[in-house]
This record gives sequence, structure tokens and C-alpha cells, in this order.
Amino acid sequence: MEEGSKSKSIWTPLKIIQWAVPFLNQKGIENAKFDTEVLIAHALNIDRLKVYLQFDRPLDEFELKIIHGFLKRRSQHEPIQYITGIREFFGHTFKVAPGVLIPRPETEHLVTAAIDYLKNIPEEERLVLDLGTGSGCIALSVAKAIPCKVWAVDISEAALRIAKENASNLGVLERVQWRQGDLFGALSHEDPSQFKVILSNPPYIPTTEKGNLSIEVKDFEPIEALFGGEDGLEVYKKMVKPLIQCLDPTGMALLELHDSGYDKVKALYKDSGLKESAIKDLQGFSRVLRLIN
Repeated sequence: MEEGSKSKSIWTPLKIIQWAVPFLNQKGIENAKFDTEVLIAHALNIDRLKVYLQFDRPLDEFELKIIHGFLKRRSQHEPIQYITGIREFFGHTFKVAPGVLIPRPETEHLVTAAIDYLKNIPEEERLVLDLGTGSGCIALSVAKAIPCKVWAVDISEAALRIAKENASNLGVLERVQWRQGDLFGALSHEDPSQFKVILSNPPYIPTTEKGNLSIEVKDFEPIEALFGGEDGLEVYKKMVKPLIQCLDPTGMALLELHDSGYDKVKALYKDSGLKESAIKDLQGFSRVLRLIN
């Protein structure tokens, strides 16, 4: 779909799909047809399934310009979530943008475990700490599911700005306290000294694995939210002592893990007195470390 060719013929959603799929395939884009449909739908502000109901609709110059821009960005491997600005997570729509980690489906296991635990304790005791909140997908999904008070921490001002927008969109802004800083260090003397639930999806990819990542991940997502040092344990090590101190005597911590990180992270808590167990993902990997006092 060359710029100069737009005026020479009538472009429709179907014609764009027929042109864009081989174009994106040539650029090494997986799921090129699905991505094209999503981008057309987003440009036209319709549901993806409705694209084919309007497959012969003539597109005007403004619509073509938007679609062309989207397809160009995708051909350069920019994640489709950054192009559309949204990501579905735990049944909710979250705003995402460059500089904010794109939520992954495996993180939903952590959210489910937190909600299940909170259901069994009185509402006034439901104090939740989310370390490295990013888009807010963990903290806000919990706050939306069950009445509680949440402290959401992130070192990135941009991430907190996005998270606050998401909290407002989900109607849970009043349930969340925002803290900018590095992990537990962001908390002040005015905050609770202990929490019933501590949650975190920290950076856990070893830097040695960077070459194995897709272009979408390593070239576009924030490196500070991806990589946890050479062994992937850098942030986990920083969290050990303050986590033990800040976890309520009857509380629970949930830490998301690299798919091969369970034994290594568990070992960090071997002398803590905390009882550990694993939550497995759909592929059978120990995806979440559960720590209970």
C-alpha cells in the first residue's frame, strides 16, 4: 500500500488485508492476518469481527493514512499493544504505552491467588502491596475484584501516570495509594509497617538471555522491567530482607518467576522461616512463588 497508490484505486478493508498480510510476513511478523485485522479495526473504531462485515467499504484518505501508519509501525516489529495503546488482562482493558511493560497472561495466576486469599480475611485487614506496578494490572485487578486497600509502587513516573489512568478507568482510584521509588524504599513512615499480601512481578530475565528474545520485546519494552541482572535474581535478592519484615505474621507474598527460576528464588528464603509453595502456569512451569508466614 504505497503512499502514492492510494489515489489510484479504491482501498477497502479486504484489499488492505490482501496486501498487508504478505507484506508483514516478509518482515517476519507472526500472525500477520490477525494483526492486520486488529489494526484496521482500531483505526476504524470497530470490533475486529466487524471488519469483514464492512470488507467492501471504501476507505477515505484519512482512514488510509492511519492504517498505513499502523502497518508501518508493525512492520518494524513494534508491539501491537503499543500501537493500539491497550492490552486485555484479567477481563479488563488496560492502557499501555512505550516505557510500560505489556501485561502477560501468566501474571493472571498471581492475581487469582491474591484474590482467593483476600476473600478469607476481614475487609479491614486487606492491605496489599504491589511492587513494580507498571500499568497497574496486578494491583488494579485485585482492587477491582475485592474491597481492599492497595499500595502501588514503581520507580517510573511514566508508569505510575499510566497506572493512575487505568485506576480511574476501572473505578478503583480511591482504593490505591501511589508511591514512586525503588521497591520497599518507596514506602514512608506513614504507610503500614506490614501488609497482608505482598505482590510483585519483578524483572527476572537474565541478561544472558537477551539474544533469545523477540525484537518486539528486547527493542521496545522497557529494559528496566525485563532484565534482572546476569542471573535474573538481582531484584529478588534486594527484596528478601524487607519482604520478611513487611509481611504480616499471617500474610502471604506472591512473586512471579522466570519459567526456570523457582528453585533459585526459593533458595533465597531458605532461612527466612517462611513456608514456600509453587503455583504452576498452564504449561506446567512453576510461575509464582507463594510465601506464607
